[in-house]
Order: sequence, then structure tokens, then C-alpha cells
Amino acid sequence: MDLDTVADQLYGLHPDEFVPARDDAVAAAREAGDRDLARAIGRLRRPTRPAWLANLLARQRGEQLEGLLALSGDLADAQRTLDGGALRALSAQRRRLVSAMAREGGRLAAQAGDSATEPVLRDLEGILDAALADPGVAAEVRSGRLTRTVSYTGFGPESAPGATPTPAGPAAPPPPATPAAPPTPPAADEERERRERAERDRRQREQDLADAERVEADARDRQEVADATRADAEAAHADARARVADLTAELETARERERAAAGAAREASAAARDAAREAGTAATGAARARARLAELSQ
Repeated sequence: MDLDTVADQLYGLHPDEFVPARDDAVAAAREAGDRDLARAIGRLRRPTRPAWLANLLARQRGEQLEGLLALSGDLADAQRTLDGGALRALSAQRRRLVSAMAREGGRLAAQAGDSATEPVLRDLEGILDAALADPGVAAEVRSGRLTRTVSYTGFGPESAPGATPTPAGPAAPPPPATPAAPPTPPAADEERERRERAERDRRQREQDLADAERVEADARDRQEVADATRADAEAAHADARARVADLTAELETARERERAAAGAAREASAAARDAAREAGTAATGAARARARLAELSQ
């Protein structure tokens, strides 16, 4: 088991399945004794739902995704050279392809048992637009391991120095005047206003849902970072505790050796004292024997 294999498996899962599967992989790495891998897996972040849809497209609709991302070069060239006609045509093509890819992401989500909401699909469109504008985001999308919801609100790459706008074609003639529409009956006005209010309310609720989902995703990301930090701290604590146990065992062994050496030293000292006394007694006996022998010789 290595980090690349584990990450590839995890980012193929539904976001709701990601955290339990990641925790299982962390536990497996720890059981295998690879704590560095366990910590690295623990740092992998759960993808947001729009990011998960982008990962599905990268994994299951790679050719279509590459066809969309291939527009980025032409868009960049048109923007740098200020070719208005080409830019308008490419922008229209981009909108069509981005919308189609987002719908395809919704279909893939449905096949996976998830109902992608309109706000989620709009966020997916934002990711695809960002990938067209930013090569770094495009690389993340291609990897199939995107974790965040990104968007692009700029106007494309800067124009090339000295570039001048490409003249547009002749302006279209103004449309012929049409007779004024008859006044709208009050009842029709009220119905139209009612529908407009309902549409505004629906859009506001969709926006509120999208905001709430972003807040939830951010909170979950912070929780996952905190969980990973906690896991690292617990692993470090376990390492330190094991080291303390090892050092304590070594200290106890050293103390046993010191006690044994002290006992041996005491015994050796006692034996040396006994040997000294015996040597003194023997020396006295030898001196007396020499004296008696000397008396016989006189």
C-alpha cells in the first residue's frame, strides 16, 4: 500500500464515504507499522460535492473533458490578440460545452446514487471555467483528485503588448419598428409579478442552500484538518510513551546490574579483608618459626 494508490481509491468514492474509508486506510497503515504513510493518508481532504463531480468527469469522461480544456489555448490566443470575433465565438462554444459537461456530471452523480442540485451543478460549471482559465486548476481537475470548489471571475489572460482589437464585422441594420404592444391587463401584471417573485424566491433559496453547503464543506474541511492534527499528536504521544517504556525498562535493567555489581563488590571487599587477615596470621606464624629455628642454631 502506498499513498498514490490509496488517494486514487479514496477520490473515486462518494464524499460521504470518503472519511470512513480514509480512517480505515489510516488504521491499516498503522497496523502495518508505517506511521508516516498513516499521517500522510490522514491529511487527505474530503472533496466538496462539486469537486467530486469534476473528479467523476476526469475519471469517466476523460476524452470529453480534454476536448473542453483544449479550448483554453484558443481562448487565451483570442484574448491576447484582442480578436473580438474569435473571442465571442469561442466564448459561446465554451458556454455550451461547460453546460453540457455539467449536465453530464449530474448524470454521473445520479448513476452513483446522488442527486446533484442546481447550485452544485453551477459550482461545477465554475470549476470548469476556472480550469479553462488557469492551467494549475486544469491540472487538478485532470488528476481526478480535486478537493475544493474553485471559480474564475476574471477576464482571461492579459492582452499581448501592442495588440489592437480586431475590427468586428459591419453592424447589423436596426430591426424594423414594430407596433407597440397593447397595454397588459392588470390581472396579467399581477400574475407576472407573482411568477417573478416566486422565481426570485426560488433563486434566493438556491443561493442560500449553496452558501450553507459551502459553510458546511468549510467546516468539514476544518474538522478533517483538526482530526488529522489530532491523529498526528496521538501517534507522537504513542511513540513517546513507547520510548519512555523502553527507557524505563533499560533503566530498571541498569539498576539491577548496579545492585548486582554492588553486592559483588561488597563480597569481594569482605573476601579481601579475610585474605588480609589470613596473610597476617600466616606471616606471624612464619616469623615465629624462623625465630625458633634461629635459637637451635645458636
